[in-house]
Amino acid sequence: MNLRNILTNPLGFPILSQTVFPGDHVLLVPDSEYAGESEILAEIATILLENGLNTEDIQILLTDSEEVTVSSRLQKRLPKGVRIPVHRPARREQLALLGVNKADEPIALCRDLIDADLVISVGRFYTKPPKDHFGLHTAIFPRFSDAATQHRFAEAKGGAKHRQLQAEVDEAAQLLGIIFTIQFLQERGKSLQIAAGLPELVAETLLTAGHDTAKLLNQ
Repeated sequence: MNLRNILTNPLGFPILSQTVFPGDHVLLVPDSEYAGESEILAEIATILLENGLNTEDIQILLTDSEEVTVSSRLQKRLPKGVRIPVHRPARREQLALLGVNKADEPIALCRDLIDADLVISVGRFYTKPPKDHFGLHTAIFPRFSDAATQHRFAEAKGGAKHRQLQAEVDEAAQLLGIIFTIQFLQERGKSLQIAAGLPELVAETLLTAGHDTAKLLNQ
């Protein structure tokens, strides 16, 4: 898996150097799994720098629960100048109302997400997602939402409720305007393939790869 080649030539975009420009505020948003993958996040930041961004253009958003355990380790690996803002879901001043869902419940997100010129999520892709995974945009929502929303999702027990919450996650990503993601295909606890670019093309590519892999493993 060559992350550099895949990220430099994203699906649905021109080459990366023609996609991001100096002065663009780019926010890397890892899911809970990849927040701890400091080597991968540092490599992504380095690739962005090689393709035209400056260190002050790049930030990596983490949650307050990762501030001590992850942030210091990650900072040591990052190019100097790349910052790590921390989301605190209980602080209302750090949140902004993005809209309301179909049930008329508010969709609140970290202001850093809304203020960014380009949000790049980094997450896991499953052909058969586990119960704690809510689809392609799990790295965004409810991970960087308010405390009440996070609690509501944590209580989900699967089935129809899980599908309803996944639709809410997709709705939040659509309202935010997520157009770029990096996803690692997971199969039996291993990352087998990477895709980067437009979310719908990434999902299509990895879904096909996942089904092909499953066939090979079951032969």
